[in-house]
This record gives sequence, structure tokens and C-alpha cells, in this order.
Amino acid sequence: MYLQKHSHDTLGRPAYLLPLLSGIALIPAFPPANQGYLAWIALVPFFWFCLQARPGQALLGGYLFGIPLHSYLNLYLAGVLFTHLSHSLAILALVLLILALASFNALFALAASCMRRLQNSFATALAIPALWLLMEYCRSLSFIGYNVGYIGYTQWNYPFALNIASVYGYWGIAFFIALWQSLIVPAWTRSLRGKKLIATAAIFIVPMALGILVPPLYPVKKSNETLFTALIQGNSSAAEILSQKGKQVILQRYLDYTRQALEREPRVELVVWPETVVDLHFDEEMMHHPQMMKIAEELGIAILYGARVKDVTGLYNAILLLNPDGTDQIYRKQRLVPFAEYFPMADLLNRLVNLDFILGSYTPGEETNLFRYNGIPLAGVICFESYFGDYTRLFARKGARHLFILTNDVWFGKTNGPDQHAQVAAIRAAETGMGVTQVANSGITISFDYQGKELVRSEKMEAEIIILPLDLASRDTFYVKAGEFLPAACLVYLALTAGSALLRQRRAGTTGGR
Repeated sequence: MYLQKHSHDTLGRPAYLLPLLSGIALIPAFPPANQGYLAWIALVPFFWFCLQARPGQALLGGYLFGIPLHSYLNLYLAGVLFTHLSHSLAILALVLLILALASFNALFALAASCMRRLQNSFATALAIPALWLLMEYCRSLSFIGYNVGYIGYTQWNYPFALNIASVYGYWGIAFFIALWQSLIVPAWTRSLRGKKLIATAAIFIVPMALGILVPPLYPVKKSNETLFTALIQGNSSAAEILSQKGKQVILQRYLDYTRQALEREPRVELVVWPETVVDLHFDEEMMHHPQMMKIAEELGIAILYGARVKDVTGLYNAILLLNPDGTDQIYRKQRLVPFAEYFPMADLLNRLVNLDFILGSYTPGEETNLFRYNGIPLAGVICFESYFGDYTRLFARKGARHLFILTNDVWFGKTNGPDQHAQVAAIRAAETGMGVTQVANSGITISFDYQGKELVRSEKMEAEIIILPLDLASRDTFYVKAGEFLPAACLVYLALTAGSALLRQRRAGTTGGR
């Protein structure tokens, strides 16, 4: 049965293999296997278990689901942790992270188990995807928001899923993945039949069909010009980045590659460098490095680049646009990486770990401003910020025609970390209806058009120069206009459903007392 008839029944130990199986089966949906279709079936055993288990059993099952999955998805951090921390501290940090992420799955399982009290297969089938979506949404909140490994990102190369994102945002993909599987269980066990099954299926089919069919009807803002752009992936090493001597080596490398790009394609007018290529001190020197100003003037190009910027207000991770006409524009990163760029007790943490660099030293920016090149509005975000669709949509609302993501993923080598990060850009492109290009120091440098279709991709841990004739076509999307409406709708549905169930229980208790 879909809903447990007797709350005192206990599942046997073999049943705990079901959530474990689901967690393991979901792993190949992520890079490097990228078998995204598995995300549409892998959760079925886990959902069945949650709806049969008592709350305590479900809580444990949630950990059994989450621990192997998050261990795999976050193993890319091991190289960084073991390089900069003692082995014991690195292991502790990794274990705490995995347990914290698995706790969200455990809380989902606990809540799903409590849904048995509804005694309504129809209401439960809709509550499960709502709970799943809110679980992921809550993970994205606060200063420790961490969106890596979300199930919807497995659909980055499926056009129908990208269309869904343009209507409902990323959350629509996650919701429909979970809803489909929450319908499989009652249909298989025949606890949903006849009109109830048809009505529930319609709730899945109709909104999903709208998500797939409506986006092609969006009007496309075509561009009359092509912006020839050079994406520079210098592949600077972590040792160079962390040393004062290495910083000049890095700058010279990017200057040389910029010259090579113009020799290869003289029509290049915009050159894009990745995150934190140079250090700038506004109280000591001009806004841009003199060598960069010289090459921009000599070649007649603009350079969009990442820099560590220090001024009287603090230290910022920033993007700057150096125009050949001398105009200056800057964007300061707002969504800082928790426990690396930002930490509420940074002084205490740095005393404990005693690293060669200072953790938590960055100040968040305050403006979501655009860059303007030859009258073209362009947007830029930095690294971790690309994981937040609610943030990147703000640039689209301001009229940006293309979004650049500047990042430095050299810390993660050839692990699946850079793959996970790069594929997020496809979802952001579909959501915002504008092209998105990620430029990385060591890969993956990648570009998508306004529909989320991949255009170019670099290799990891290699120096590359990619000449990209950017088509600045874009389109308005429902998600950009409506924002995060789906999580709010799920919260309202769960509140109404839970309230209705409690009211029925009170009425039943009153009747029984009489």
C-alpha cells in the first residue's frame, strides 16, 4: 500500500537498502557519467520507503540516502581541504559537510513519513514533490546557502527541462522530477485508481506541458551585430595564485594570451579573463593595472576581468571592465563563498586553522550593476554566484543581453567539481533568456545561448584561447518576470494540507468523544 495502514508496523532491516539504493542510483546522473534520465527513476525506492516507515526509521533512511550521494558530489573538495588543512581537520570538515547536507534529506524523509497521517493518496502524491522542492530551497538560504548537487542540474543538456526552467525557474525541474516519481508509487501499488489517478496525472502533465510548450512562443530579441569575444583560460597554478611573485607571472601570461588572441582574430573587440587575475589597491594606484591599460589602448579592445580590489571600505572580489575609451566600471561580488570568503567569526577560524591565506576576509558588494560596452548592457557574476537563479535573474530584469561568469576552479583539478559548476550555467541561461558564458582560469570555460544550448567548451587544466562570435539574441522569460513563485506555492499547499488534516483529526476526536 502507498500509505501505511497501521502506524505501529515496523519495516524490517532489508528495507533500509531502498534509500541506500536510491542514493547510489542517483550518482551516475551527475558528472562525469551525466546520465540525467536516472534522476527520473532513482527516487522511487526512497519515496516508497519514506511513506512506509515510521518517523524515526525515515530519518535514518534519509541519512542512508544522502551520505553516499553527497560523499560523491563533494569529493572534489578533498584536494583543497587536504592541501591546506591537517588530515584530521580536513576529514572532520568533509564529514561535517556531508552530514549537514544529508540532514536535509533526513528531514525530508521525516516529513514525508508524517504525510501518512493524511490518509489521502492524492494529497500525499502532491505533498512529496512540494517537500522535496522546499528541502532544496531551504538549503539555498542564508549565508551558508550551498546549492551544489541539486537534482535538477542533472537535466542541463535536456531541451525540455531547460524550457521548464524558463517558466518555473530551476525549481520547476526539481519539482517535476519528484512529482513524477511520487506518482509512480501509488500507480504501481494501485492505491491511486480511477478518477483520482487521472486527476493527479493531469496535475503533472498540464503544468509540465505548459513549461515545455510555452517558451518557444516567447518573442526573441535578435541582435543585429556579433560581438567577437576572446575567452582566455590561462591555467595558472594554485601556487602562483597564492604567491606574490606568481601574481606578476599570471598577469604577464594573460597579457601574452590576449595578444595571441588578436593575432588569431583581429576582429576581437572584447577579451574576457577569469576571476581574480590581478590585485588592485585603489588607494595606491589607478583603477586598472598600467600594463592592462596600455594593451587595451594599443589593441583597441575592452577587457572584462576579475580582480581582488582593496579600497578604504574593504577587500572585494570584483569584476572590472576596462574600455579603450578610458571609462571605468566595476561590480563587487555579493554572494560570498561560505567559510572561505565569508565567515561570521573569521578571526577565530583563522587562528584555529593557521593557513597561508586569510579566510573570511572579503566584504560583500551591494549593487547588481551592469557593464556597458558600446551601448550593449552586459552582466557579470563571480564563481559561486552562478548557483543562485534568484540572483542572476536580477541582471536580466535590468536589461542585460549576456551574462559572464568569471571563476577560478583550479583548486579542484580534474575532479567533477568544475563539471558541476559549468553545467549550472545552462540552467541560468534558460531561466534568464540570455546567453551565459563562463570563463575559468583552468576550466571549464563554456558558453550557452539564450535557450541553454551549449556552444563551446574547453578542457580542464589546460591553457586555451577561445574565439567566440557572441550572438546577443535574448528573450523575456516568465521566470524573470515572476521570480521564485513555485517555492511559495509549495509552502502554501503544504500549510493548507497540514491544516486541513489537523482540522479533520480534531473533528474526528470530538465526534469520538461524544
